[in-house]
Amino acid sequence: MTAGHDTVVLVVQDEDSTPPDEVGRWLHDHLEGWPAFDVLLVGLVVGELYDNARRHGSPPYVLELVLDRWRQALVVSVRDRAVRPAAPWSSSAGLSLVAGLSERWGVLTQASFTTVWAELVFVD
Repeated sequence: MTAGHDTVVLVVQDEDSTPPDEVGRWLHDHLEGWPAFDVLLVGLVVGELYDNARRHGSPPYVLELVLDRWRQALVVSVRDRAVRPAAPWSSSAGLSLVAGLSERWGVLTQASFTTVWAELVFVD
């Protein structure tokens, strides 16, 4: 990795237009040239966060990848339109997996949107 920041965003307007396997292809296109293990790690976290948004929220879903080359870290976030009241979150199996694979993760609830994010740190 070299110094700098990179951001890519995918906006899914409705559930039927972009199935999870298409999100996976989008992700793999943006991680071309990355080590296979890192691609697998990011894919697992993105898959869990996207699935969580589809299960508990409604469109639009906004998937964002922010690469911090200085820290060799990637922040993955998925925002959805919240259809649930703001309440304490309980970790499901998927979010427990995200917690185990990431350096840290969290939930931001704002008005009618919820964002779940995870930070992945890569070591050489």
